[in-house]
Amino acid sequence: MFVKTIVRTAVITGLVGGAAVIIAGPERVGCLVNQTRGAINNQIDKAIDDPIALRSQIRSLEEQYPRRIAEVRSDLAELRQQGEQLRRERELSDRVVALAERDFDQMKTLIARAQDAQSEGAIVRVVFNNQPVNLDDAYAKATRMQQVRETHAVRLADIDRDLGYLGQQEERLTELLGQLETEHAGFQTQLWQLDRQIDAIGRNDRMIATLEKRQETIDRHSRYRAESLDQLSARFAEIRSRQEARLQGLTSGRVMTNYEDRARIELDARNLGGRAPTQVLVKPPVIEIRPDDAAFSPREVESIGPKPVTGGVASRTH
Repeated sequence: MFVKTIVRTAVITGLVGGAAVIIAGPERVGCLVNQTRGAINNQIDKAIDDPIALRSQIRSLEEQYPRRIAEVRSDLAELRQQGEQLRRERELSDRVVALAERDFDQMKTLIARAQDAQSEGAIVRVVFNNQPVNLDDAYAKATRMQQVRETHAVRLADIDRDLGYLGQQEERLTELLGQLETEHAGFQTQLWQLDRQIDAIGRNDRMIATLEKRQETIDRHSRYRAESLDQLSARFAEIRSRQEARLQGLTSGRVMTNYEDRARIELDARNLGGRAPTQVLVKPPVIEIRPDDAAFSPREVESIGPKPVTGGVASRTH
């Protein structure tokens, strides 16, 4: 299926291209292709900034100089050869014009004399180049001489115009050849400078990449620093909350412990409710006798001493 798609696309492209050539003509299509190729090459050249690619481009340019110089020299040699040929043709036409004009002038003089010498019953002939011809043939020769002279005169004008064009082209090609030879001669000298510039471009690219990376690191850590402060504050708040919750838990645990003690005492008292009462000695109160105090009665004295206490559990005296 994929191969069929490729074949179909190629056939359609070929048909469209053939139709474009037929409709627009090969010259216009060629111009369009060259223009498109030039635009693509310009975009590619603009996109190239890699030092390796620049060095490759320099090497390619260095290799192109001999070929370009050879092409210009070949065109210049061909142009000069055409110029020499045209100059020879010009000399020939110039000589033809001169000869035809001289012969025409001579024939015209002879015809004029023959016309003056005409008489009834006489045969007048014109002798040209030691060849006698009658008057009618002399007229025909003169006409042909005039036509040859005019034809080569026009040819001389055309040759002069062509030589002018060739001279301009030769001047431009000579100037171009000198420019290319000068550039080629100085290219080797400037090649190391171009290499240094390419190295500088590469160093600048690496420096830019390093600085951008460091800037990204600085920006990233700056953002993290701001976030870490907020996170640290939140962490502190969380720790404080846990501590407060723990303190509250410990406090409530102590209260629960007091409640458990009370409950345990009450249960013990309930369990002892059916047993015989035990005597618990209560610590006697201390009475201090001072000299200024009044004498107390024997009943009060008898109250001094330990007294038995009946009951389940004695109350605590603080």
